[in-house]
Amino acid sequence: MPCLKSALLCFLLVSTGVFAEKESTVIVISMDGVRHDVSENNDLDAFKRMEKNGVRAEYLIPVFQSTTYPAHVSLATGVYPDKHGILHNSFLDKEKGRFSYDADANWLDVPPIWVLAEQQNIRSAVFFWVGSETDWHSIGASYRRAPFDANIKEEVKIEQILNWLDMNDEERPRLIMSYWDGTDDLAHQQGPISDDINQQIARQNSLLNGLLSEIDKREAWGYVTIFVVSDHGMTEVNHYIDLEALLDESGVTATLSEGPAVSHLFLKEQDIDDALQFFKSQQNIMAFKKEDLPKTWRMNHPTRTGDIVLATEAPNMFSSYGRPKGMHGYAPEMEDMHAIFYGMGAGINPQQLGPVHQVDLMPTVSKILGISIPHAIDGKALDLN
Repeated sequence: MPCLKSALLCFLLVSTGVFAEKESTVIVISMDGVRHDVSENNDLDAFKRMEKNGVRAEYLIPVFQSTTYPAHVSLATGVYPDKHGILHNSFLDKEKGRFSYDADANWLDVPPIWVLAEQQNIRSAVFFWVGSETDWHSIGASYRRAPFDANIKEEVKIEQILNWLDMNDEERPRLIMSYWDGTDDLAHQQGPISDDINQQIARQNSLLNGLLSEIDKREAWGYVTIFVVSDHGMTEVNHYIDLEALLDESGVTATLSEGPAVSHLFLKEQDIDDALQFFKSQQNIMAFKKEDLPKTWRMNHPTRTGDIVLATEAPNMFSSYGRPKGMHGYAPEMEDMHAIFYGMGAGINPQQLGPVHQVDLMPTVSKILGISIPHAIDGKALDLN
């Protein structure tokens, strides 16, 4: 090595960046609807590699509702839905109106991690993630793909991730986040277990293997850390509750904001008690006034929580979502709702983790990248060293 021959030459090489270490970079992949028990499949060699050489949580605890939008925003913000405001994929805000798979990041009440990164001169890149398609209060990722297009497959996302990784140090994003298909669509159609779902998770595993192999080729594990998570699990459903019909039967006029496991009723003050009494008398439905919601649900938002909140448990679901065989959205303590958490690379020593919460991802990534969090969050940085 030239540094052994000449201290001056060594100084020049380091100062010009020839031997300089690259700054830490974190890649986060979210696989939609992948349940925690994929860890039992020994054929998934990419997952097994991450488990052996990095960390796997016993399971990832989702937020409530355990649906795609609230989960992804909690993963990105480190707070529960009552703080970030995204209660479901669609909901009603008493002041702003109806949200339904909206791309406007300003629906988020707190900044996602890529906004904090950009504010601290850390470039970020996002290839589909809830809240990433537009700027949040005039700040967005340096690089992003928008609008969301479900037809864009993982091969394209991997190519873009690698292109970002290969940028020169001045332009390269140090935070890269991407949403992958996972198994969600098939599991809704067929239920949580089927041959097609097994084939789909095998495909996701193969694609992940390809990404890991490309990082191998770049000899980048000295500065790259990758996390693979999911937003929720999936369970079987077979009983469908028609809330619209029940509302008609109740004789109460209400605006309904419906989810598969939790629904919100917005009412006139004088109708609240009658509606509560009626829905409490229905089978398979739990009904709460807003102020009486279990605190552990973390669902009481000032303008987006209904006057009455209705909840059900699997195998029941509220039926405006059709009659699927698989569904999610249920309480986080339900085992079938548990998601995945894997991590490998720089800053991670191989170990087994107990349960990890979705709100813990953001502070963990922030710790690795040196992002300061200027406001209170609910999650905590995991000790992975």
